[in-house]
Amino acid sequence: MKKKTTGRSAAGVLVASALTAAMLAGCSGNNNNNAGASSSAPASPSASASSSAGGSASASASPSAALPEPGKISIFTEYSTAWPPQADWGVWKWVKEETNITVEQKTATTTTPSEALALAVSSGDMADVMSVFPADVQKFGSQGAFLDLSKHMDKMPNVKAYLDSHPVIKMRVTQPDGKILNIINDGAGAGNQLVWFYREDIFDKNGLTPPKTWDELYTTSKKLKELYPDSYPLVFRHGLGTLQIFAPSFGILPEYQKDPATGKMTYGPLNPNYKTMVEYLNKFYKEGLFPPDWLSMDYKAWTQFMATNKSFISVQYIGQIETMNNQLTEGRLKFMAPPLGAGDKAYLPQGGYEDYGFSIASNTKNLDAALRYLDYIYSEKGRDIQSWGKEGETYTVVDGKRKLNDVYKESNDLRRISGILSAGTYGWFDFEAPLSLIKESEREAYVESPKYQFPVASTMPILSKEETDSITTQIDAVYKYYSTSISKFIMGETPLTEWDNFLKELDKYGLQKVLQTYQVALDRQNASK
Repeated sequence: MKKKTTGRSAAGVLVASALTAAMLAGCSGNNNNNAGASSSAPASPSASASSSAGGSASASASPSAALPEPGKISIFTEYSTAWPPQADWGVWKWVKEETNITVEQKTATTTTPSEALALAVSSGDMADVMSVFPADVQKFGSQGAFLDLSKHMDKMPNVKAYLDSHPVIKMRVTQPDGKILNIINDGAGAGNQLVWFYREDIFDKNGLTPPKTWDELYTTSKKLKELYPDSYPLVFRHGLGTLQIFAPSFGILPEYQKDPATGKMTYGPLNPNYKTMVEYLNKFYKEGLFPPDWLSMDYKAWTQFMATNKSFISVQYIGQIETMNNQLTEGRLKFMAPPLGAGDKAYLPQGGYEDYGFSIASNTKNLDAALRYLDYIYSEKGRDIQSWGKEGETYTVVDGKRKLNDVYKESNDLRRISGILSAGTYGWFDFEAPLSLIKESEREAYVESPKYQFPVASTMPILSKEETDSITTQIDAVYKYYSTSISKFIMGETPLTEWDNFLKELDKYGLQKVLQTYQVALDRQNASK
């Protein structure tokens, strides 16, 4: 996962990345886990599937037209230990078959792809195509590292059509000066949705019902603590980043955001509901209702809590419900509607968008092939093949529906075996492919969670380099003060009677300047629509 959010300025992403870094690292380590269904409107995955499934010849089954001259490109991506890159993955073979382009995948040599990217940029030894986050685009784009794709749309008609039909994504990649330095992945981010879930069997056994409010969450957790004294009824593993999923239950986002009511830029803690959320968390912490090491909880520790009857309510990426149910020796986890903390309706954060995307090196010696690769993976046919593979090879059509081969047991098998869903291999993804592997009994969360989408995404308007430079210091200072202060409030090291002083101090660190700068960028973005 690793959410984090597209469209933010470098400074904005710096802020967000500090909050979400643990989330991203703790997830798959892949863009597919910090991505989601686009906030724009992609073509219907089911339509794509059925159109080919029902026809006599699917897009993937059709013989390719005359191929262009052979080409070769290198692609820089992250490295995942869960699905180590393979040169013979199907995704690269299909690219060769469809475009006559041979792809050489180069992976990050550090656990932080941005660090490896920085080394490549500084040395000038960049891959032709690079998987990048928005922060990378802002940082290195201003240094001239990336090609302005807006000047090459004549060679990428599919990319142009894709952006024109996805105006939100086009807005997220268009710089203040009109340049397009990257394109964002889209369609695979549904797996990034964060949701609530609970142990259905434990609740049934003790006559408990899923809490509908944070008051009920508290009383239910207290009851579970009484019944299971050694437990921590609520568990989460993203530290302070978990506020990203708690906050929408209180009608807010944790940090910078566009106010859904006013349309103006604001900051989460300035809303009184934010204090209410912190008051709840302080009460939970004091009474041992979540683990004392909540700030450093990792995936392994979280799994142990969930698998050994030590915790019964949690928030996590949507796919973890099925993953954990496959590991439990008894009982079952079930989707839970977000409990209302404040306001009229409890929400889940918008998790359907993706951050990762592509840039082309400004010094590439394989420009035509690089442009052709992007145009293929953002085409309808490229989307279809890079999502499903090819009929007879990775799937068959049964009763008019595609059925992936039995070798694929879960979505990670798509990545591990064929490279499908892995970084750099797709542009526009059909999430119906991995969704087809999910058991019917585990689909409830995918059906229910869209009903609770927070009305505003946590994406930020893009700043110019000058704007970014003007608030970088303030961004860092505000975040350090914010994260330290909120942690101390939750753990009771700072009494909540100091809340108003906390808010006043934010201004001393430059919060208003940051907000004003983002407001200028937001106004500019709105004017360009």
